[in-house]
Amino acid sequence: MSSKNPRRQDALSAAQRKLETLRILEAEGTVRVSGLSRRFNVTEETIRRDLERLELEGIVVRTHGGAVFNRNREQYESPAVQRETQNIEEKKAIVEHALLLIQPGDVIALDASTTCLHLVKQLPNRPLTVLTYSLAIANELVPKTEINVILIGGYLDRDSMANTGIHAEKMVESYHVDKFLFSCHGFDLSRGLTEPSEAHVQLKKKIIEISDELILLTDSSKFRRKSLVRFLGMEDLNRFITDDQLPEEAIHELEEMGVEVIVVD
Repeated sequence: MSSKNPRRQDALSAAQRKLETLRILEAEGTVRVSGLSRRFNVTEETIRRDLERLELEGIVVRTHGGAVFNRNREQYESPAVQRETQNIEEKKAIVEHALLLIQPGDVIALDASTTCLHLVKQLPNRPLTVLTYSLAIANELVPKTEINVILIGGYLDRDSMANTGIHAEKMVESYHVDKFLFSCHGFDLSRGLTEPSEAHVQLKKKIIEISDELILLTDSSKFRRKSLVRFLGMEDLNRFITDDQLPEEAIHELEEMGVEVIVVD
């Protein structure tokens, strides 16, 4: 008797289906409901629901029988499953240096960025306390029993797999952390750090208030990208870890602001 379960692919691969759909869109510019239905071995109604969610997220515009990328999608935060595959090599190099800044016994906060998710995957199992509102990060830390995890509760943002909202903000006020390691959707020397989500910004601001040291982990592709909501000035950073594609004049200006800029290969 075959051990294959005909429903197993659909049950296990909703996130993978989403990621593959985005990859096809990147390569071909369009997708068809019928084609995705055959490719993923699911019903056309399931594919229509997938595309409806992507449209609600601002990533695609549905067409008759399919969908195309939303040309204005840069204004939206990409879903975590898509963002995790972007600029991987840069993120790995940034994370490798960030790990050197985390000492045993530290109390650190991590945002819901995929850069911080890459960081916890490499984080050694040693005495630390991690404060986070990211379910993905908390889940990654479950087997690392030497690390105490404080998971901030609140309203679940399914795209980022993170908790936000007033309850999360109130909970953060009860704590103090040594280092807040975080990323952003975009940064600009005059505009500062920005995000598309006001809920994420409000929570980040609360964590900033309770943190001794602010460490930005962001690759240069986000330079001069601006999103809707500003949450921090560049001059308020303690350290900024980025890749070697950031313009030299930008590095000099940041250093003049008093920010320690760490450039990784």
